[in-house]
Amino acid sequence: MDFQTRHPQPFSAVEASHLDVSTIVAEIARLQNSLAHLDVSQTELAAFLAEEEDVDLRAAWSENEGVIASQRERIALLRAVLTEKVGADSLAHYGVPSDTTAAAPAPSAATTATPTTTAQTHGPTPAPAPAPAPLNGSTANGTSTGGGQPQAISGEQMAVDEDDGLHL
Repeated sequence: MDFQTRHPQPFSAVEASHLDVSTIVAEIARLQNSLAHLDVSQTELAAFLAEEEDVDLRAAWSENEGVIASQRERIALLRAVLTEKVGADSLAHYGVPSDTTAAAPAPSAATTATPTTTAQTHGPTPAPAPAPAPLNGSTANGTSTGGGQPQAISGEQMAVDEDDGLHL
């Protein structure tokens, strides 16, 4: 697979192609969640900067623009690898939208005098993928819930470190 990136990425498309499907799907969901948080931060920074210019906040806003573009590109790379592995028709089965606009790098607004809202700059924020329910009636810590029916795990039961991400 040949996927040309514009931003430095922690892995190549060839390296990503050696990952199993569940790892790729989990990393896409993690990146979508990260983008949702970045969009909130950008909206807050833009509101403050609209009222008063601050060099440090302007730098943070500009840096976030680069991170957003890089993460969107990484989602596109992972989606391309996943599509190659399972086919475009199967993406929805894994909770990955086949729409490439959600992962396309948005035009940078970092050069504008006053930032616009992130919704205007990047479009709608993709929703994070829901956490899968454990199978065979077990909980996250391995205890049985009885009945053999899958039980959903709450967000409090499933700790996720958003800063880790996938590094090869």
